[in-house]
Amino acid sequence: MNFLKKYFTKLNSPVVSLQFIQLFRFTTLFLISIAFAKSNYSVKEIGLYEKFIYFAGALSFFWTNGLIQSLLGQYHTFKDKTEQSKYLFNNILVSIGFSFLILIMIASFEKPMCLFFINNQSIPFKYLFLTYLLISPVTFFIEYIYLLNNKLVKIYGYGIISYVIQLLLVVIPSFIYNDLAYSLWGLIIVVIIRLLWLLKVMLQFTKMEYSWEYIKHILKYSRPLILGAFIAGSIPYVDGILVSMHFDDTIFAVFRYGARELPISVLLASAFSNAMIPVLNTSENFTDGLKQLKKQALQLMHLLYPFSIALLLASFYLFKFVFNPNFIESSHIFNVMLLLIIPRMLFPQTILMAKGQNSYLLLSSILEFMIKLIMSIWLLNIMGLIGIAFATLIAFIFEKVILMYFVKKQNDILPQQYTYLGWYFFYSGLIIAVYFLVEKVISYN
Repeated sequence: MNFLKKYFTKLNSPVVSLQFIQLFRFTTLFLISIAFAKSNYSVKEIGLYEKFIYFAGALSFFWTNGLIQSLLGQYHTFKDKTEQSKYLFNNILVSIGFSFLILIMIASFEKPMCLFFINNQSIPFKYLFLTYLLISPVTFFIEYIYLLNNKLVKIYGYGIISYVIQLLLVVIPSFIYNDLAYSLWGLIIVVIIRLLWLLKVMLQFTKMEYSWEYIKHILKYSRPLILGAFIAGSIPYVDGILVSMHFDDTIFAVFRYGARELPISVLLASAFSNAMIPVLNTSENFTDGLKQLKKQALQLMHLLYPFSIALLLASFYLFKFVFNPNFIESSHIFNVMLLLIIPRMLFPQTILMAKGQNSYLLLSSILEFMIKLIMSIWLLNIMGLIGIAFATLIAFIFEKVILMYFVKKQNDILPQQYTYLGWYFFYSGLIIAVYFLVEKVISYN
């Protein structure tokens, strides 16, 4: 009984609940991709579906993330519950406004935007796409509304119901019909269900009252986060352009297969960072919140470092046997990307967002982009493809160092106050040692 009590207590955590829904979302998308590969759909139709999802994500991820992170940082600065509920409602209004703004941009510049993002003359399944783009982004607020109102069990319920429905409505038509439109209609039904769920949650937790003052506040604090996410999100495109300029399509495919950071690490680290923002703001004092950040960051290290090390040791064989021998070279790039766990396990950005010091995040993103671009061009000429991966690692480490400097300068908070440095340097040294072992010994035997 004590074990079960301890287990359910751990589940009733903002960090775990948010990590759960992120992983469940990723698992659903992964299962859909596997099912499509075995379905009646052709490779071309699967490619159209991937472009559909990718294009919608490229047009919405930066402002959705910026608004949500700003909301998490600012929500508890309003002490009155009525003010919090009004602020929450106006955040949703701003999100809807961004969706309509993007739709206007697409209507005005459809051809150049399609050529840039998906190399198409027009949008595949245009009206289904526009419906999805209009509705889907705002529904990401659902789990965060539950989080901010401490309804953590509801996050699990929403995640399971929502993504099981998505899996069924998108996958089942692929085995019955030979037309991708049926799966896309299933996706539209899913986002409509989520929209109705959002309306239900809004009626329960928000005060539906428009406020220009709140909207100005939202735009002020979210703007640097939105711009920072946009700049950071453009880095993969820079990599793709550089590779395309110097190599043929075969080498481009090798790079793309390798240049994928471990999704589980990204999802868990991102969910952890977001969940800890309101925890820092609602702690009795900020020092207590930092202790909790430090403790739970260590738990994340204990999980993700060993997992990344195991993948490092197996990467050569995974690329050789899971894909095919033509992609062995991809494993060398992938191994460098696994080293991104080192900067990912530092969370100065969480403190800055909790403090509302978002302008420093924008500045660090600009510096990261500049360093990434300069290092990519330089290392590409010296080391080839793998140089671009090392440029990403260097730029990301530099960004975290800059953020840690701002945390110290503005708040007098030292790294050891939110990171177990002993464990951090132990794990970081270990994964670097394993990297050299794999690259110098295993992959050449």
